[in-house]
Amino acid sequence: MLVAAIGTPLLGRGSLAAIGAFCPARLVLVVGAATMVGVVGAVRERASRPEPDELTAAEAPELHAIVERLCVLADLPKPRIVLERERLPNSWLVGVSRGRSRLHVTQGLLDLLSNEQLEAVVAHELAHGAHRDAAVMTAVGGPGAILLGGGRRLTRSGGFWVISMGGALAAAIGWLSRLGTQALSRHRELAADAASARLTGHPAALASALRAVSGQLRVVPREDLRVAAARDLFHLLPVERSESRFTATHPPLEERIERLERMERAMRAARHGDPAA
Repeated sequence: MLVAAIGTPLLGRGSLAAIGAFCPARLVLVVGAATMVGVVGAVRERASRPEPDELTAAEAPELHAIVERLCVLADLPKPRIVLERERLPNSWLVGVSRGRSRLHVTQGLLDLLSNEQLEAVVAHELAHGAHRDAAVMTAVGGPGAILLGGGRRLTRSGGFWVISMGGALAAAIGWLSRLGTQALSRHRELAADAASARLTGHPAALASALRAVSGQLRVVPREDLRVAAARDLFHLLPVERSESRFTATHPPLEERIERLERMERAMRAARHGDPAA
């Protein structure tokens, strides 16, 4: 996945350099405008999100105990824990540094999972923090996301052909960057699954949590899913299903569960002294 991590930003920069070198000045200016529109759109979207409610230890003692114990085991600073009052069950970790991260859990997740399943999910999210995945994904995918968003807005605005053409070029670069970002995301989800299994010693708990969350997502109203889909890159499970593996933000659920079940069998065999394990 080193190719995706390094190649994706290089692809975006190389494409912009080629446009600057070979395209008419008007087209270059429109692509630059698309970048500015994308930045403004991203800032506005972030500012419009309501502040989540931070969960105190008094309000959620069991969750805090799980997080504290896993942080001690993994030698990680404890993240802030915030509650998203959403019906859909999911979780994600936000923060570009280990000491300034927030663990987001939805009310739907807390209502759905047992303590053992919740521990496995928290371990998965802490693994993202240990691997600095939020920072990596932002650095790799951020510029492409800005170009894609700005390019789409300009293309939809209509007007002169040069605006539509420049917007389409910016969106095309952003879309190609998005493919590389999603390939990297799929790899890092598998790495977080494996880290969760090693940290808790119970891969089957994460597998059962994934099954439970996936089953519940099927009955959540579509409008709720559309609101949350923008965060899919960081979700435990995506709420928006992709028809193609190449455009998916996460590996197929069946693949993740199969890997976890193999780890569970190997760990059980090792505990029972099987030399083959």
